[in-house]
Parts: sequence; C-alpha cells; structure tokens
Amino acid sequence: MTESDYGEDRREVVDRYFAAVPGERERQRVWGYLLGGLALLLFGVFTSITGSWPIGVVFVVGGGAAAVRGFLLFEAYRDAREAALPKPRDAIIDKIRDHELAKVRRRALDRLDLTAEDLELDPADWDPLAQPLREESPREPLIVTGPVPTSRAVVGRDGIWRFSQYAVLAICPTDYHLGLYRCVIDLRVAGLFQEETHEYHYADVVAVSTAIREGTRVTAQIADDDGGHRFERALLHEFRLVVSSGDASAIVVGISDERHPDHQARLPAAGIDTVVRAVRNMLRDKKAALPEISPR
Repeated sequence: MTESDYGEDRREVVDRYFAAVPGERERQRVWGYLLGGLALLLFGVFTSITGSWPIGVVFVVGGGAAAVRGFLLFEAYRDAREAALPKPRDAIIDKIRDHELAKVRRRALDRLDLTAEDLELDPADWDPLAQPLREESPREPLIVTGPVPTSRAVVGRDGIWRFSQYAVLAICPTDYHLGLYRCVIDLRVAGLFQEETHEYHYADVVAVSTAIREGTRVTAQIADDDGGHRFERALLHEFRLVVSSGDASAIVVGISDERHPDHQARLPAAGIDTVVRAVRNMLRDKKAALPEISPR
C-alpha cells in the first residue's frame, strides 16, 4: 500500500475514516462560549461606562475568559471536522483489509512451514458429480476473520460495520495434521500482530462450533454523520475450534445487542457457514480414516 494507491498516506486515510465527527452538542458548546462571552464582555463595558466600573471589570474579565475559551473550542471543533471529513470511500478500507488478509495467507504457510501443495482443501460447495471437470485452483488456507470489538468502528454508507482491527484465524489442514495460525491485523499500519501457531492431530479436535458470549459496550460512528450505534451490552457470536486439552481458538464473527437480539451489526461477508461446513467435512473424513485401536 503506497501513497499512489490512495492518493495520500494509508495511515491518514484510515485515521480519517475512523475519526469521530464532532456533533451538534460540540457545536452548541462552541457557540455558547463565544456568544455568552461576547454578551458578558459588552455588558461589562456598558456597566463600566455607566459608573459601576468594579462590577463592569468583573464582567469584562469573565466575558473575555469565556470568549477565549470559546475560540479555543472552535479551533478544536474545526480541526476535528477537518480530521474526520470527508470520509474515504468504504471500498478503500475494504481494499486495505483484503490486502492484509492476503498477507495473512502467505504468512500462515510460512510460519507453519507448509506450502500450498501441502494443503488438503476442496471448496465446501463443490459437487464432484455435477462438476467432474472442475478447474484446479490454487489452494489457500481457510480464513476466518472478525473484528476486535474494542477497536474503532464505523458504519459505512452501505450499512456495514468496519473496524480498525481484525482478528484472523488461518486454518491449514494437511494429510497428517491441522495447522492453525492466528494474528491481529491493524488497518492503520502494515504488520501482523499477536501471532500464534498451533498444530493438532485430527483426533485431538473435538468441536467446531459457533457460540455466543457476553461482551462489553460496542460503539460505531456513522460515516459522514455525527450519530452512531451503541450496544451497551453486546453479544459476541464466535467461531470456535476446540481441542481435547480444552484449548479453543475463537474469532468473533457477529455482534448483536443483548437487549434486542435481532439487532445485529452487519459485518463484512466472512462466509462463516461455508468455512464451518468445510472444516466439519474435512474432520469427519480425516477421523474416519484414522486406524482403530483394538483393545488388548
């Protein structure tokens, strides 16, 4: 991602997209200080001229202080609007996210010491009878991605919630084991953070599921607006892959409001149903092929 890709620095693009737009309350506060300070200043000058100069001085000093405070608030308000508007297009943020996910796919294979040829993957919706002559496509890790709920969030013009940080789980099934690579991507900076790798025998994988747990407050700004959406108590819908030791790799794939469960955040399409089906089918086939150990 270079300056030519977006017309300006990537960090500035992402910062402006996720920056909060100052609202009507901030604007009213600015004008309240400016107009109130001016009114006190004029009243103080008038009082001083009419003879009650000690009282007039008090009003002049108070009005001047309020006017200066209003001017400083105005500058902060103006700077905040310039930093947040105009919002970059949603497609630009999606392009940055897709670029980082492509890096994750390559990094997963490298960290797990695998090649694309080591992966045993077929599309979950491929029917060998209906499509016997399917063209071979490059094999890539299965990717499950979801937002980091504590990061900055914006509801785009298309109604989709976008976050500044995403957790990513790359699933790499081979003939002999299941490799997992997990990291966090930050759209603001190029880099993969909090990297983890895990490798399991297929017999050790005991569950692939989706579950719901309680989270904290999740708030998202609305693009080109000073409004926002807020879930005071969010329900986090997670994809989980659990092994026999009790360890679990979990990714948030949905967010809803505990008070109104039908009110859900629209997240970028992740194809989670397809991924869950593909992993379950792969585990079923691999476990069925494991040799049975007969009792002595």
